[in-house]
Amino acid sequence: MSVVYLALTYLLSKVGKIKPATRAKAIEIINAAQAAGHRVRFVWGMGSSSEHSTGNALDIMVYDQAAGDFIRNYVWENRARLRLRHVIWAQHITSTVVQPGVRRKMADRGNVTDNHFDHNHIWFFDGEYVPPNAPPATPARKSNTQIAAEVWAGKWGNGPDRARRLTEAGYSADAIQDLVNRGVGNAGSLVAPAPARKSNAQLADEVIAGHWGNGTERMHRLSAAGYDASAVQAVVNQKVAPAPARKSISTLASEVIAGQWGNGANRKSRLASAGYDYKAVQAEVNRRL
Repeated sequence: MSVVYLALTYLLSKVGKIKPATRAKAIEIINAAQAAGHRVRFVWGMGSSSEHSTGNALDIMVYDQAAGDFIRNYVWENRARLRLRHVIWAQHITSTVVQPGVRRKMADRGNVTDNHFDHNHIWFFDGEYVPPNAPPATPARKSNTQIAAEVWAGKWGNGPDRARRLTEAGYSADAIQDLVNRGVGNAGSLVAPAPARKSNAQLADEVIAGHWGNGTERMHRLSAAGYDASAVQAVVNQKVAPAPARKSISTLASEVIAGQWGNGANRKSRLASAGYDYKAVQAEVNRRL
């Protein structure tokens, strides 16, 4: 068993049952960091938080800033292929969806780990893993009916030139010509069916995956394709709305003392409903008073 395999086994020992694609991405990032001379402490994956519970998130713990900087930059540079949603490092988040590409500072959460100074938090979209230097996907092949419609539109030339071009593209020139002779694809005759319309939810998933570009370009392309760009963006915003920042026990205790969480059973209920540990908060309050 090789040293590299043993190292990966140790580094990935805490990832849990993350999705196979996420595990493959973790291995790629570790290998890239080590090849560049940076050491990774370990990788944490599956957890109870909203992002880690998806199986699409990683926390890659590092020994120093140089390693953290490298990992953050690596995943961002490969964001399209890795299907990156966002990366958090050194109290800054960079998203592919919310203000895409803008490195935004986050609120102070009170310690090195919660502020992401000792690890990169990386959240990916669902989807198959695409390794580096993977060959481009083969374009979908058009039907003979679609090609006949293009012939009617003048896209394949005429006579021997048309036959040659169709043959070189892998189509049967005789079969296409037969359809053309029968009027298939001709406007007002047997016209090739229009492609099925996509729902706003489908389009939102494609936008999140980066298929429609960003900003003004995205709005223009969606509108040119006959879709309501604003409606699609609204669905995108719903899908990627970030979870509210978690407050520290210290911050909550200060708010309780200031009377912002009520008293007695009401305080306990409100803290629990907000997802906080009431006993831990109350203990900190008691310690201060």
